[in-house]
Amino acid sequence: MGIPVRADLSVLVLAAYVLFMSGSLAVGLFLAVALAVSILLHELAHSAVAIAFGGQVRDITLQLLGGCAAITRMPPKPSHEVLMAAAGPICSFALAAACMTAARLFPSQYVVGQLGPYALTQEGPNEWLMLAGGLNLGLALFNLVPAFPMDGGRILRAGLQCLGRSKTAATEVAVRVGQGFAILWAAICVLDFAGVRFAAPEGWPWALQLIFDIVFGGGGILLLLIAYMIWVSGKRELDYVRWEETYHGGWR
Repeated sequence: MGIPVRADLSVLVLAAYVLFMSGSLAVGLFLAVALAVSILLHELAHSAVAIAFGGQVRDITLQLLGGCAAITRMPPKPSHEVLMAAAGPICSFALAAACMTAARLFPSQYVVGQLGPYALTQEGPNEWLMLAGGLNLGLALFNLVPAFPMDGGRILRAGLQCLGRSKTAATEVAVRVGQGFAILWAAICVLDFAGVRFAAPEGWPWALQLIFDIVFGGGGILLLLIAYMIWVSGKRELDYVRWEETYHGGWR
């Protein structure tokens, strides 16, 4: 598509974090590479839809907090922004489904016991492909959290515009919601450092448990950095939209 793809040096910090958290060099390296590829495809999906609706994409940068497609000209209609923002999570869901399907088509043999000199094995889904599938599923669900400027927050803003709100008013609502998540995640990180953990109630369906874990079960320095990014980036975009409305009239 003619879009330059760059990697910021901070992406090495993300790779180191994944390696450290995985507890295994092989698993960590695999997850680091799979995460980079998944984020790149996620951002390319955003870019492809933006270009299809008349937007312009300067470049894509992989960095500490994921990926960033620098869209220098947004699609002209709020409904187009909804589709553009949704394209990334849809791509991640598709990758998750493809990996999990392939994991069953190309199973692995697992040692489950020992009978004298013989190892007892059992066939199961391919471990590596399931890891890649789970990674993309988590990436899709996390990006759908309505914390502007994440994908879910952009869908929220564009949806409010489709319902008649001005761009500035819709951005203000989306940014406030995003800042609420930033405060929540910062508080979770503080409690996590204090040894307090959150877990989904027993008996919930696995999908709801996964969503609960993504929103409330995090912790650590990476989530704190994401909270900071949401707060700063949201405020910056709100300031820009207000400037745009004042000096250029904006669009509804």
